[in-house]
Amino acid sequence: MKKIVYILFLIGVGCAPYANGPVFKISDAKSTFGPILEFMEAKPGMHIADVGAGSGALSVIMATQLDSCTVYIQDIDKKILEQENVSKMIKHYSKKLGYDLGTRNNFKIVHGELTQSLLPDNTFDLIYSNATVHAFDQPDLMLTDLRKKLKTTGRIFIRDSFYGDNGEGKFCSDEKCGKRLYTIPEFLTMMKKNGFALVKQSDNMSGYPVFGFLRKE
Repeated sequence: MKKIVYILFLIGVGCAPYANGPVFKISDAKSTFGPILEFMEAKPGMHIADVGAGSGALSVIMATQLDSCTVYIQDIDKKILEQENVSKMIKHYSKKLGYDLGTRNNFKIVHGELTQSLLPDNTFDLIYSNATVHAFDQPDLMLTDLRKKLKTTGRIFIRDSFYGDNGEGKFCSDEKCGKRLYTIPEFLTMMKKNGFALVKQSDNMSGYPVFGFLRKE
């Protein structure tokens, strides 16, 4: 599945602090994720899920900008999303921050299924998904599932590439994915059909649009 990585910092494999993910400086984590967290109106104490998070590297990096939050890192790939590796990520950024990131925020790992996130119901203030919705095998089932995971006041934010937007082609450019990209109108229609109401959007958040939705009652 394609991951839209904001800024990639490559380091030698031999000295990498963890596997399967980019390594950010704290200053770059702030400049990259600060705007998206502000856009999502993230606040201390929130329950936040990153759906389709891959290894969890970007989830942990984003969490360096959070305080007193419960962060669920969710993906279907058990080989990529591993507790031991996520613990290495938390340890690495704790050293950079000068405090225990795993104490500042509570991290939970959830391995989902193709049509179910397996996240707890009625729990989340925010659900974030980056470059994942176009790769859902059965998007209607998964979106219906995610709707149930939000609190009544919760919001889901989706960042992805879309066919025809900023010159994007018809298919995902990641060879491991290759799935057809939605047009923005197709995507918005699908979200509405599955019980979501658009509340805000940004046409360019680190190069890609972000859409925020409330669950409709």
